[in-house]
Order: sequence, then C-alpha cells, then structure tokens
Amino acid sequence: MAQTRDAPAIPPQPAPLPWSALTPPEQRLLAPMRDQWQGLPPSQQQRLRRKAERWQTLGPVQSGIAQQRLQRFAEMTPDQRAEARRRFRAFQQLPPDEKQRVREAFRRFHALPPEERRALRERFEKDRPPPRD
Repeated sequence: MAQTRDAPAIPPQPAPLPWSALTPPEQRLLAPMRDQWQGLPPSQQQRLRRKAERWQTLGPVQSGIAQQRLQRFAEMTPDQRAEARRRFRAFQQLPPDEKQRVREAFRRFHALPPEERRALRERFEKDRPPPRD
C-alpha cells in the first residue's frame, strides 16, 4: 500500500495593509513610502511595519539615520531598488570575516574627504565593466 503524504502547508498570505491602519508614529517613520504604500506587496508592508516598530526603540541619531536611508530608498527607481536588494542579498551571503572586511572598507571610504570619495567613485565607474543583461 502506497503512503500518502500531505502537501506542505502554504503559509497564508498577509492581507494588504491600508496606510490608515498604521499608527501615527509608524506613519511618521514610513512617510517616505506613503505614495508607494498601496502598490507594495502586503508582505513588504508587514516587513516595513515591523521595522518601524523596531525604529521606535532607537535613539534619535539612529532613528534619523534609518529615516534618511528609507527616504533614499524611496527615491530610487524600481531598477535601483532591485539592484540594492540584490547587493544586500549578496552581502548577506558573505562569510562573517568577509562582511567585516567590507564594513571596514566602507568606514574608511566614508572617513575620506568628499573630494577623495568623489574621485574614487569616478575612477570606479570608469573602470567598472558594463552591466550584464
């Protein structure tokens, strides 16, 4: 007699979250995403809401940094956001020592004067191979 297996349970998809369902502090933190909110997948709305809850526990400096990053992300084109997500996933796959090396290089780069950072960016853009399609 053949064994039957139950199909794996598919987790329920979250329902869309209207902007009005967010608390005033969540709306304030997520304000850069307001115009795009209804077009976001419900899972992304839920993820942003969880992050907003966590941001409320941050100090003013850290909260300001999170707000600036969200604003910058909201201003990106869809292709730029997709590239940012791809780079984030690639970074997450790195071994811990490599992540630390990248973080240290990032800190050193941002410690440079603006003119040096600009020159390095220009050199990188000039030397970078064209994107693959």
